[in-house]
Amino acid sequence: MRKSLLSIAVLSALSLPAISFAEDATPAPSVAAPNWTFPSSIAFVSDYIWRGQTQTWGKPAVQAGVEADHVSGFYAGIWGSNVSSHWLPNANLETDFSVGFRNAFATDFKYDVGGTYIYYPDGDFGKVAYPYDKSKLSSLELYASLGWKWFTVKGGYMPTKFYGWNENNSGANATPASFAGDPTAGIKTGGDTKGSYYYMASVSYDVVPGFNLGGEVGRQTVADSTSLDWTWYKVGATKSFDGGWAINAFYTGTSGSDAYKDFVSFDSAATKSIDKSKLVIGLSRSF
Repeated sequence: MRKSLLSIAVLSALSLPAISFAEDATPAPSVAAPNWTFPSSIAFVSDYIWRGQTQTWGKPAVQAGVEADHVSGFYAGIWGSNVSSHWLPNANLETDFSVGFRNAFATDFKYDVGGTYIYYPDGDFGKVAYPYDKSKLSSLELYASLGWKWFTVKGGYMPTKFYGWNENNSGANATPASFAGDPTAGIKTGGDTKGSYYYMASVSYDVVPGFNLGGEVGRQTVADSTSLDWTWYKVGATKSFDGGWAINAFYTGTSGSDAYKDFVSFDSAATKSIDKSKLVIGLSRSF
């Protein structure tokens, strides 16, 4: 296609009268690309799913973010969502602060390295009715990814505790029991969950302009734990429209652990299977 368009352009130019060459002799000045751009987005989703687990107790979420991108590849961003204190002790808001560097190289290859500080204002095991010691949920995760065209592999590592989990609040002998789905599951004696990690692979393919199919599969490992690791998967589609609008739907689920079934809320008597397979839909707009 590119070759035929070039041929048409050349033939058209040769057929023009001489005056046209004189008029086009001075090209229009080019506009330099800005050094910084600031993409942002807002989304409404039927459930906030993180690695196959609901963060909103199965309820809808409003999410928004903005990023500062430099032409060099450096970026810094902030993203937020409502969450549920039923699952995340004394937390109602999650705010992620990310800094990293990404770029393309060779032919169709890309990479991304960085870190995200996941911040939960007032999120703390010590602030719930249960007799747990103070342990804040906020955590730091470092990550790196490598991609080729539509395929990407990614991994992450937590030098901090895994969302505040430790033997006191998430151990197999914790009182009350932490994981009703599997009473033997929990953090090992003396464990503090520092060094938890994950790895995943994903695909994202534009079938036609404006219509994308994607999927991912990954494995989350919780350090110093028994029967808490899990595998998650997700498959879905996104349809984009003019004006930055998009709708998407995906099906997600997990395997590998029964610990998260019938989880007892931290602030009520309600129970919920945190990792239940389900269909999620969303509406978003990018700016």
